[in-house]
Amino acid sequence: MRIYKAARFLILSSIVLLTQKMYAQDANEIQVYGSATTPKYTTMIELHSNYTITGPKFNQNYHPFLQTLEVTTGISDNFEFGFYIFTYNNNGKIQYTGTNIRPRVKAPDDWGLPMGLSLSSEIGCSIDPATKENDWGAEIRPIIDKTIGDHYLSFNPNIGVSFTNKEYLFEPIVKYAYSVSKKANLGFEYYGNTGKIFNPYRLPNQEHQLYLAIDLFVHPLYEFNFGIGKGMTDASNGTTIKCYIGRRINWKHGK
Repeated sequence: MRIYKAARFLILSSIVLLTQKMYAQDANEIQVYGSATTPKYTTMIELHSNYTITGPKFNQNYHPFLQTLEVTTGISDNFEFGFYIFTYNNNGKIQYTGTNIRPRVKAPDDWGLPMGLSLSSEIGCSIDPATKENDWGAEIRPIIDKTIGDHYLSFNPNIGVSFTNKEYLFEPIVKYAYSVSKKANLGFEYYGNTGKIFNPYRLPNQEHQLYLAIDLFVHPLYEFNFGIGKGMTDASNGTTIKCYIGRRINWKHGK
C-alpha cells in the first residue's frame, strides 16, 4: 500500500509538472537533492559556484566559472518554491545567462514510506553566453533518499527536456555520504547524462563525472558543500571544482 501511494504520487505530480514549460538546467548548480523540503516560514539562500579546471577532451582549454544564486522558501509542510539566477564568467567577463523557478512537493510524512520521496521541476530559460540565444526547456527531478545509521544515499533520476532540440535526456545523479562526525559528512557524488531516453549516446559522447565531496554543518543556520570532480568519458569536463554555501532565515521568528 505504501509503495502504491509513492508510485501514484510520482505519476500524478509528473503529469501536472509536464504540462508546464520548464527548463533543464545545465551545470550551473551541481548538487544532489535530498527529499526534504525547506520548512514552512523558512527561506534558504544559497550561492553555488563551480570552476572547470580542465574541459572535455575536445576542448581542454574550456574554463568557465559559473555562479548561481538560489533562493527557496517553504510554503507548507510539503511544498517549497525556489528561483535561480545564473551567471557565466569566462576570461573575466560576467554574463547573465538565465533564470529558473522551481516548485517542489514532498510525500507527506504520515504516509509512513520506508524512504524519503519528493518531486522537483524547474521552469525558465537560459541564454547562450556565446550566441545570446534564448532556450526554453524542462527538468523533472524525482528524489528518493534513505538514511541508515551513519550512511546516506540519494538518487535523482532526472529527465531533461529541450524544446529547442525536441529532446528528452536522461540525467541521473547519485549521492552517498558517510557521517564522520555530527558536523561533517564525507562521500561521493555522481552526475551523468546518457543522452536521449530512447536512443542513448555512444559511451564516449555521454557525460559521467564522479566527485569526492564533503558536507559541513558547523551551525544550524548554515550548510556548506565542496567537491572535486573527475570526468570519466571524452565528452565530460576533465576536472571541476564546485561548492555551495547556504544560509537559512526563519522569517516567522526573525532569525
